[in-house]
Amino acid sequence: MKKTYKSILIATCTALMLSSCGFFEVENSVDPNAVSLDAVSNNPTDKQINQLGIGLQSTVRSGLVDFYRNTGTVGREVVYSASTDNRYFNELLGTESANFNGANDPNGIFNTYYSAYSQTRRRAEVFIKSAETATVLSAAQKSGIRGFAKTLQGLVMLNLLNMQGKNGMRETFTDLSSPGDQLKPSKFGTYESGLVAIKKVLDDGSAELDKAGSAFAFPLTGGYTGFTTPADMKRFNRGIAARVAMYQKDFPGMIAVLGQSFLDINGSLATGPNFTFATTAGDLTNGFFQSPDDAGAPYVVFNQHIASAEAGDTRVFGATAKVRQRTTPRQSGAAITSTHEVRIYTTNTTPVSILRNEELILMWAEAQIQAGTLATGIAALDKIRTSYGLRPLAQAKPTILANKDALIDEVLNQRRYSLFFEGHRWFDAKRYGKINILPLQTGTYKVFENFNRPDAEVQWDARNPN
Repeated sequence: MKKTYKSILIATCTALMLSSCGFFEVENSVDPNAVSLDAVSNNPTDKQINQLGIGLQSTVRSGLVDFYRNTGTVGREVVYSASTDNRYFNELLGTESANFNGANDPNGIFNTYYSAYSQTRRRAEVFIKSAETATVLSAAQKSGIRGFAKTLQGLVMLNLLNMQGKNGMRETFTDLSSPGDQLKPSKFGTYESGLVAIKKVLDDGSAELDKAGSAFAFPLTGGYTGFTTPADMKRFNRGIAARVAMYQKDFPGMIAVLGQSFLDINGSLATGPNFTFATTAGDLTNGFFQSPDDAGAPYVVFNQHIASAEAGDTRVFGATAKVRQRTTPRQSGAAITSTHEVRIYTTNTTPVSILRNEELILMWAEAQIQAGTLATGIAALDKIRTSYGLRPLAQAKPTILANKDALIDEVLNQRRYSLFFEGHRWFDAKRYGKINILPLQTGTYKVFENFNRPDAEVQWDARNPN
């Protein structure tokens, strides 16, 4: 029977949320990252372990809409053309940045990703801590929970850190062992130290999965089909670790961890775990689905995305394209007219990819080209190109075959279209110092370097200086 996410996680999960004062309030100086452990019983039953596991899988989806919408707009891929609230394009396109230290309002509506991902980090820690006291679990099963939880923890930590950029992040909260220590999260580190911390979380998770036996002690949703064993979950973990190595510009390390992932140059591009959705009461539906020519708040596309595409690219043109032409162009504010809108998800229960083979192949191409193994990188790029109706590079762009920099530009271009509206374009432009290639940077419009640290975090540190 197909498993779906449940919103009711029993009493052991109902308190695993941010403090009741609200994330963006700082009255009583409540730690914005802390969660209550009062409702988590010692020595949980196998049923409670199952529900904690499903709860973590549900929570990890929570920041997705905010994350994709924010990165997609700042990265000049899409605009959430909300007719009732122009902040979704004006503020995210930088027209208010002069009022907010060069970025977004730290008290505004665009920080949901921060609270959601912080909450997921904490729930992962609670799942691990609860499992440690469970007599119904074997040592291998406890390792499986640690490995799975740390894998999801590393995933959301990387998303959060990339949004914050030079602001860094809190690299640890507490160990959950000392009640007096639960309101003493770590100070913020740098972007670079954050990547080191995330790598350790993922490496520790990978090591735990090696000790986890042949099965998990809790159910996984249908989105993890093909990744339901600890061994297969490790391959997913290593794929996320490859992202970290990419941002660290550790290309030998990137090649090494990709070799332990589910990378398959000749395999289906779609292979990989997904976030799943359902219309069941208490579950979530896919927040990116939209009917054709939506008049209320459609996700529309920057025209440059269409104009820059190669002729015949089926990611942009034809029946299977990720975009579709609107009957009437959509105006978003004074500067943006969009002829096309997003058409990635066909229903409100269509899954959303977490990580798939297509991205791994593109990371493999980048790492090989950066390592000087151009032919291997070109072969990987050709796999992507020919899968979408484009000619191999030797035919389409023969002059770049021996040019490392031009090949990296080709990698970024293929990532632009393969990973469209998936939270990559802005980060790719930043890591290669190419923000200037993103459109609409005139007048009051500006591409952020990072999102502002939420004011609740700033105020917490101000009130808790030690």
